[in-house]
Amino acid sequence: MTEAYVAIEGGQVIEARARSPGETRGELVFTTAYTGYEESLTDPSYEEQILTFSYPLIGNYGVREERFESERVHPRGVVARELTDDVAVWLQEEGVPAVDHLDTREVVTEIRDEGAMKAGIAAGPDATRADALAQLDACKHMSDHADIGAQVSVEEPVVHNPDGSGPAVALIDCRVVHLQRPRRPGELRTGGRGRKDVRG
Repeated sequence: MTEAYVAIEGGQVIEARARSPGETRGELVFTTAYTGYEESLTDPSYEEQILTFSYPLIGNYGVREERFESERVHPRGVVARELTDDVAVWLQEEGVPAVDHLDTREVVTEIRDEGAMKAGIAAGPDATRADALAQLDACKHMSDHADIGAQVSVEEPVVHNPDGSGPAVALIDCRVVHLQRPRRPGELRTGGRGRKDVRG
């Protein structure tokens, strides 16, 4: 049963299965990594993009918070050959539309040949091709986004080691990922939007 549609720049519409409902749009990109899906999904560099996984099964080792690179999922949408229930539930909790049961090899080949392109997704029981095309029509080119840095950076200065002992280091945060610094004793990282549970 078709519950989702992915509309790609140029007018192609691909049928898929909805794993996390919603409508979204963004620049369609891909990753060929076969591990590290939690890192990819929480990587701030994917802000305003729809991330396509070329590896056929995403989620085969669960969802573990200690692998997150930031507090939330950054891609606006997710496309995969198959998503496990763990990943699908996580994306639902994050409010990120996701689809699977489509030939991602075809999508990746299209991106590789044509370059990153605009796309729209409509997923869920009432989704239509027209909804996906409407999202595609409303999609801006990445060059038209002037605020991505502000979207992924901290709003206020963050001071680590406030007692002042140790070396003094200044870091300009254009979105430092959590894995770039060790966790401090007692530090709790959340998975975004207050999520603290871990599956896997």
